[in-house]
Amino acid sequence: MSSEQPLPAPLPDPRHPVWYFPVTADDGEIVGYVWGDHTASEVGWARRAARSSRVRELEGKWAHEVFRAGQREAAPVVVVAGLARAKGAGAVVGASSKEVVEELARTVTEADDHRLPTQLSGADSDTWRELADAFDALTDEDRHVEWVGGGKQPNGTIHVAYPRYSEPLMRVCAALRAVGAVTPEYRWTEAPLPTPAPDGRITPAHAVRAATTVLVGERISEGMIADAAKDGLLDAIGASLRAWHVRRTLPTPPDPRRTPTP
Repeated sequence: MSSEQPLPAPLPDPRHPVWYFPVTADDGEIVGYVWGDHTASEVGWARRAARSSRVRELEGKWAHEVFRAGQREAAPVVVVAGLARAKGAGAVVGASSKEVVEELARTVTEADDHRLPTQLSGADSDTWRELADAFDALTDEDRHVEWVGGGKQPNGTIHVAYPRYSEPLMRVCAALRAVGAVTPEYRWTEAPLPTPAPDGRITPAHAVRAATTVLVGERISEGMIADAAKDGLLDAIGASLRAWHVRRTLPTPPDPRRTPTP
């Protein structure tokens, strides 16, 4: 990143407006970033949006420590340098703004994309067969959602309309939950709803993200399932997950470099 410049430890050059360092868990996963803004006299914690659930406790501890450190009457450069001596802290780096750090915290890694489909590995063959059957049985009529119950009632009260979903559509949603496509491992409120590529396909990781967002989000904002059924997102989720399962269950081809044993 062109806006970043490595700075000497333990104190970075005060000429740079922002200093930050990554915080890493024992297994190498980056949990978040500690930053200090010299121009605004601020210290902050940018948690990584795609972090795994196993680092939740560590993330909470760092957030608390950064908050406490920020209450001290000390320059941000001093606070950051002090925190950088703790276990898991990386090298202090200078940046042009705290937005640079926040963008890093939004970055999704290959490890993140690999982790989400593993939530599907616990489902048995019958559960996957039910997912396939549910999608195969879904018709255009089943995908059509009628909104009912809205308008002003005779007693003057206003009722909010709600979607009436077909049983086959609800069967699909239940099957997605059963295979593990809805998971707390993905914090759906911290990222936008994934969408398929122009060819209509979506990666398995994005399929899990989209399924979680749509099905959990429906409880808060009714109609998300209706939108996903109408614009093709629901079908893209199903196709992606079914293809992932097929690839996973295929036998591993023999290594041509190995000599067959007589």
